[in-house]
Amino acid sequence: MDERQRTFKIVLIGLCIAHFLAFCASRYAETAGITGLLYPNGTPVGGDFINLWAAGRLVLSGAFSDIYDVDRFMAYERGFTGAAIGVRLWAYPPHSLLFAWPIGLFGFYAALALWSVAGLAVLQIGARRFGFDRLETAAILMSPATVLNLYSGQSGSLATGLLLVALSPRKGGGALSAGAAALLTIKPQAGFLLPLLWAFQRRWLLIMCTALAAIALAASATAFFGLDVWRGYLADTLPALSRLEREGSGPFTTMIPSLFMALRIVTDDADLASAGHLAFALSVALVLVLRLRQTDDPVRQSSLLLIATVLMTPYIHNYDLAILACGTLLVARRADVTAASPLLVRTLVVTAWLLPQLVVTFNVLGLPVSPLLVLPLLFLA
Repeated sequence: MDERQRTFKIVLIGLCIAHFLAFCASRYAETAGITGLLYPNGTPVGGDFINLWAAGRLVLSGAFSDIYDVDRFMAYERGFTGAAIGVRLWAYPPHSLLFAWPIGLFGFYAALALWSVAGLAVLQIGARRFGFDRLETAAILMSPATVLNLYSGQSGSLATGLLLVALSPRKGGGALSAGAAALLTIKPQAGFLLPLLWAFQRRWLLIMCTALAAIALAASATAFFGLDVWRGYLADTLPALSRLEREGSGPFTTMIPSLFMALRIVTDDADLASAGHLAFALSVALVLVLRLRQTDDPVRQSSLLLIATVLMTPYIHNYDLAILACGTLLVARRADVTAASPLLVRTLVVTAWLLPQLVVTFNVLGLPVSPLLVLPLLFLA
């Protein structure tokens, strides 16, 4: 390993440790005041994990239809929290329930601990399988995105780990890649570019196996839970989620680094923001296609995909940005890129690394510049 690259990785880990300590200090008063399942401000401990726990318990009780009826689902959560905890819904498609129900077997805090460990484990396995070295893997596991994902009880670490498994260049891992990609259909905004990459790589069998595995998951969910869960998901949950993203206000708008949210903040017009984001995403897709045609290096292709994923999806959140952290590490590896403009490249990498926190500040101030900070990395990749 180049000594300068090793030093940069150690510096990055140092920044991660500093961020973690600052984050813990900033949340001390909040965690010290926990009562039951709630922080002093009335929000649930573990953030959105409460949705997973509620969905798991509803599956075990057989109340499948309540999961995708937004009003009944939130009423169920209020029943065991004893408080109005805001808009909470189970946003994942019905085949997610095949994996959610075991969480309901445990008490809230035990389940939260297991969920957190599982996300970190999959992220670590994915990083090592993909080919990140020990220092890089440590940096990913301690990154601001991973810390926020733990605090929010979210699936960002799990999704990033699965994406890295799917992208793994190891030979003989086709079945594992297909399985990981099929699981990513539960969170499609993380893996939607995989078929495009595999088409350029002419991995037609992998695409077919992934499609068959995804169909099998959907069919299994239908067999276990019935068609009503799909109707509820499509007719109630998805429209509610769309309204929240297009019209909602509050803290969640500060957590989204996409051009869609940037335009929503600046113009207060969801239709204009959607149109602007679509044009931007198509432009990024064009750059991605042109570059995928020009290189057959699977690592460089993966870095392009990881960064393009963050730019193209409108609803990615700061706790999902381990995807970006992995992409930036691959850029930082490139001796030809870092040698040409070492200060610029490392500044962009560190900025992207800290983006999960920076996006909140930018969006609160009405200066949602996050997409402009990520875009140069696509070209460096």
